[in-house]
Amino acid sequence: MTRSDEMRLRILETAHDLLNRDGRDAVTTRAVTSALHIQAPTIYRIFGDKQGLLDQVALHGFSAHLATWTGWTPGADPVESMRQGWAMHVEWGLRHPQVYSIAYGDPRVGSSSPAADAIDAILRTQVEQAAADGVLAVPVEVAVSMVRAAGVGVVFTLLAMPSDARDLSLSERIRESIFAAVFTDRSPGADRGGAAMQLKRELEGATALSPNERALLGDWLDRLVQ
Repeated sequence: MTRSDEMRLRILETAHDLLNRDGRDAVTTRAVTSALHIQAPTIYRIFGDKQGLLDQVALHGFSAHLATWTGWTPGADPVESMRQGWAMHVEWGLRHPQVYSIAYGDPRVGSSSPAADAIDAILRTQVEQAAADGVLAVPVEVAVSMVRAAGVGVVFTLLAMPSDARDLSLSERIRESIFAAVFTDRSPGADRGGAAMQLKRELEGATALSPNERALLGDWLDRLVQ
């Protein structure tokens, strides 16, 4: 690790501690530089501005939590893997509300935070695997948006409740409701959505069709599940 990398990590950890202990307003350039005995330009050079620092703090917090998670296993059954990923997401949000609010609580038209993007990337991988396995009932982007919206809504709803009055079964009920709408099954008589999304996934590697033909067929397959 270079000295620059070491300094970046020290700044992130200091800002992360300030955020969790005293809230967002406590993460000031003066507080971080004072704690580390550095000059403000060091922060600006690495992170650009305070929002850049906060975005990277949220990503750092999620990455640290993901590194300790042993229940989520990429490559396993995608639906069960997503159940475990949902549980991890809700746990992280409830344990670190300040960090979570940076990741999801600042609406940005046409964009999202680096932490939210990283979480979406994991979710999209699992959804794409579900499509390849023939158990996805809606287009990939629709599934990602539905699961993300429901998961984020659950976390903020639970955070608004007193900690000793939170009904965590709410999370499970909403998760299973969303999953019922997003996934199908592979049993005889299962709806056509799973087969359509599986075929669309396989189209990505098809060489017998032109790009325009693949796009047209993909559009038709999307319409089958709408």
